[in-house]
Amino acid sequence: MARYTATAQTLQTVLQLTLPPVALARVRAVPPGVPMFEGVSPSACSFWRHAEGGLFAARGSEHMNCPIGAMTMGFELTPDAREKLGGGLALMTEAGYIDPREAEHLPSLSPSNDPLLYGPLADFPIEPQLVLLWLTPRQAMLLREATGDVRWKSDVSSSLFGRPACAALPVAERDGNVALSFGCNGMRTFTGIAASQMLAAVSGALLETLGSDLERAHNAQCAMQAFYDQQRTYFPFTAKPVA
Repeated sequence: MARYTATAQTLQTVLQLTLPPVALARVRAVPPGVPMFEGVSPSACSFWRHAEGGLFAARGSEHMNCPIGAMTMGFELTPDAREKLGGGLALMTEAGYIDPREAEHLPSLSPSNDPLLYGPLADFPIEPQLVLLWLTPRQAMLLREATGDVRWKSDVSSSLFGRPACAALPVAERDGNVALSFGCNGMRTFTGIAASQMLAAVSGALLETLGSDLERAHNAQCAMQAFYDQQRTYFPFTAKPVA
């Protein structure tokens, strides 16, 4: 059994995921037997869905069709990608999608042109840099309860934002925690993710205890749900529930 099989199973079961958790990590040498990506990828985020099918490694050059994604993944842009980035930013600015000053503030993974290893967390052969999950708001709440991010304290920080969705990855790496993104149009176009789901990027540093932390948070939620259900018997809910 791979090192992270049990953690992947706990995530899948406790969070009731519809899609398996995937992992990624920068590698200087691709592990034996792991294939290099072959084909054309329209975006960096499309690799996340491709990773559900098995382990593979992808070079920076395979990420260049989406310059913003390549940049947030820490790759140095090729001259063609830089030109494409300039055109894309001009379009986004003209459409009122972004302020031109935003680009310089986009976070990125630690800069490197080494390949990225992608694959299911259950099969990942090395320590993941990040784990990616597709969550509903309810599942996201449980994950954040498990990591302690919903506790009220003096320095509450949400790490919840919108576009670009790929920026969640370097934020999670930087903070050693969980970052959530509502998901940009590009991500939803190239991943096919349902409108009801958002992206969670989880730092690999959390994996050692994440399974047990999730089970603890789940048990606490079950106890509270039993209390709420009992409360509702005394004060019947008259509004029609929304599916």
